Amino acid sequence: MTDKSRRDLLRMRRAVMRAEQVLAEIDRRLLAPLQLCSSDLGILERLARKGARPVNGLAGRVGLTSGSMTTAVQRLRRRGLVDTRRGLEDKRIVWVSPTREGVDLAQRITRRRGQLLESVFRDISAREQSLLAALLKRVRKSGEEALRQRGLAEHAGPGA
Repeated sequence: MTDKSRRDLLRMRRAVMRAEQVLAEIDRRLLAPLQLCSSDLGILERLARKGARPVNGLAGRVGLTSGSMTTAVQRLRRRGLVDTRRGLEDKRIVWVSPTREGVDLAQRITRRRGQLLESVFRDISAREQSLLAALLKRVRKSGEEALRQRGLAEHAGPGA
């Protein structure tokens, strides 16, 4: 690989990072008045979509460690947005499920977030959006594979 090729890859990496920073800032500003963070939203959205889940399985899906997941679930439970219960067959497993209020809040936020994203992507055609999503998915999968091949993977990650 040439130096120019490497510079181009680093430039592309910075462009992806900057786009993610702007999108994350949109989320932060959307969630701050609700006293939620992006992890909280990830948990609520997944539970609203999939229903009750074991805490340990949910952690990897939303990109949190086990300890961070426990803290987040406790925070959401105190606010009445989720409920927890021990497994019927295996008492070591803690299940978390959304309350009606949690589902309603996730749906409201998702609608508002969708409106904001429409304005962000308004000048990008549906075809370009589809292509961008497909390319970023390929980058994620290639990156995960590169981590595995080089022995750098700590865990499968949020998209596993």
